[in-house]
Amino acid sequence: MAIEKLSYDEKQIVFSCLCAIARGPFIKDDWEFHTRLGLHRSTLYELIEMWPQIDDSVDDSDQTLALNNAMNEICHGIRFSDADWVTWFSVSRDTVKSVYKKWCRLRGKDSSGIM
Repeated sequence: MAIEKLSYDEKQIVFSCLCAIARGPFIKDDWEFHTRLGLHRSTLYELIEMWPQIDDSVDDSDQTLALNNAMNEICHGIRFSDADWVTWFSVSRDTVKSVYKKWCRLRGKDSSGIM
């Protein structure tokens, strides 16, 4: 599993992405949440509760979809003000993007994006 190959700090960044998407004010409507993430908010909450026991080895699993699409939204979808960013993240935007790219490479993918 790619997530297991990330460092502790990198895993914390991924977890922050999941939490920001699930708990933040960025995607308010449930229909939009499902459209953008490919899963329901309640499913993402369940995965957060499971953390760090996440299995991202199957492309179309809820776990992989949640990790990929949450990081994709953070890196490419949601527009954060500087104040919002520091509320959810203790690292730079470039660092989050770098972790997303690394996770994709570890999964054997050349690029990131919605799956």
